[in-house]
Amino acid sequence: MRKALIIIAVVVAVLLAAAGIATISYTHSEDYTSDILPEGININGVNCSGMDYDEAAKALTDEWNSKHLQVVGKLGETLEDFTDFGCKYDLSGPLSTVKSDNLIPAALNHYFHIPFDATIAMKVKSCSADFKVKVKNSEFLHREGVTETKDAYVDLSNPDFPIVPEVYGTKADPDAFMKDVLHAIAMGQFRFEYDESAYLSVPKVKQDDPELIDYQKFCKEYLNQKITYEFGDETFTLTAEELDGLMSRDYSGNADEEAVNDFVAKLKDKYDIAGGEVKFHSLTGKTFKVSRGDMIWVIDPEGEAAQLISDINSHKDVDRKPVYLQEGTGKYTKELYVGNTYIDVDLGIQHVNYFKNGKKVFDCDCVSGCVAAGHSTPTGVYKIGNKSRNITLKGGGKKGSKGYYESFVSYWMSFIGNSIGLHDASWRSTFGGEIYKYSGSHGCVNLPPKKAGELYEIIEIGDPVIVHF
Repeated sequence: MRKALIIIAVVVAVLLAAAGIATISYTHSEDYTSDILPEGININGVNCSGMDYDEAAKALTDEWNSKHLQVVGKLGETLEDFTDFGCKYDLSGPLSTVKSDNLIPAALNHYFHIPFDATIAMKVKSCSADFKVKVKNSEFLHREGVTETKDAYVDLSNPDFPIVPEVYGTKADPDAFMKDVLHAIAMGQFRFEYDESAYLSVPKVKQDDPELIDYQKFCKEYLNQKITYEFGDETFTLTAEELDGLMSRDYSGNADEEAVNDFVAKLKDKYDIAGGEVKFHSLTGKTFKVSRGDMIWVIDPEGEAAQLISDINSHKDVDRKPVYLQEGTGKYTKELYVGNTYIDVDLGIQHVNYFKNGKKVFDCDCVSGCVAAGHSTPTGVYKIGNKSRNITLKGGGKKGSKGYYESFVSYWMSFIGNSIGLHDASWRSTFGGEIYKYSGSHGCVNLPPKKAGELYEIIEIGDPVIVHF
């Protein structure tokens, strides 16, 4: 017996010595340094004999993606059978080290043609969208009657700002399950026991959370402020949620400048009214389209932001119009509204009407800007900017140049800047008709002297002026 043991020990020693010598020699061979795998090698149970690393990666990927992942319940019942994973695996690193990680078997394979098995990690880089959808939509993840997990929160819709407790839901988290499915595939574990309790999410914020309690104190102190905007007949008050979004996150109650600027930009997008033509039904009985002219409302972004920051920081209730760059005549409205007191200048029939509180109190013929000379009176909705007596109108370039003019008028009623307005024209003997087409004004609306005086006495600064065809 003792003799037999000695013989076995000698044989083992000889084999170990041979393996050691073979290993040292193998590490210096071209087979060891090449990207060709040994003959007779099985990796993760897949025959990769004589393949290069790319070929082996494809063979392993095809084999792994064709496997079945069986999901079973606690009682062993099959819940789902997944296949066609469509996964991409990170195999380049593990395949490049398979020889060095299995040095003795690889050396014996090289010298004595002994087949051997190797194992590498099948780390998943990604999977197909179809597979992901199938897993996440699994019926057992979406049972009827389940509830969502919810964090505790402060109810901003309630002026007392109570804390609403957290909810421990019974709905499984598909993302967490998907993560474990991919891990099981990577580890080669194709029987997966599903435990619903492991996938129930836990609230991250609970009602006794100190930060939540601090936030509630902030809400009670600052979010009952009322900031109300007026846009004509429309008004709206910032909600507690909107006000909260406009304040800095340090619970100081001070405005956040960036958030305010974003809010004002959205306010402009929704409420600015500028340009374009609108339909108008005149008290003359005529309906026409006319450009808005002065009837535009454009919010001043810098001015409004500064005012809103001041309002927020005051912590006082505010009720106001926005700060405008340009504020139209009359009441703010997206429809053309000028009230029932206005001047109607009809360029088509060269006639002026003035309505006061809905009643026509003045009308006469006129001569508007000369079409032939390119001085047509601009159409649109404007307002009387000022009234002056006995002034000299000048224009048309430098004195002495062609087109220069000086005209003394007794009654000046401007409606576009201080350059175009209604005024008397003592140098004219006739008004109305088609005079404006070839011998009109430089853009103003000429009136008979006596009629100009009458109009001057009854109109008021700020009265709307509608110029149209």
